[in-house]
Amino acid sequence: MTTTTVPPAAVGDIRKVAEVIAERYPSVPAGETEASIAVLALWALDAIERGLLSRDEATSVFTQLDVRIGDAPSGSPLSEGTHEILLEGQWFHDHDIGWGPDPERVRRLAFAILRPSA
Repeated sequence: MTTTTVPPAAVGDIRKVAEVIAERYPSVPAGETEASIAVLALWALDAIERGLLSRDEATSVFTQLDVRIGDAPSGSPLSEGTHEILLEGQWFHDHDIGWGPDPERVRRLAFAILRPSA
């Protein structure tokens, strides 16, 4: 029996979730934004690995999210780990030439944000 954490019908929502994260960023605590980005990264990795999200689309999602957060007029500073996830997410498209992010590193960064004391 195989299970998935990404229902195929929800894959199109990854971009919308990133848009909501960017919209909320100026008005919510940094921890909420960081946790949201961590979950988004895990969701995107799962979708890529299952062939439900292209690496180009994932790159586009993380690039636009990073730009929108950077362009926000205000917002709490985000952790280095969160910035690393955003940066790594902008390189998914380079996987085939050996420059893409290491999925396990992205997972470690995400789980470090979600479980800081673990």
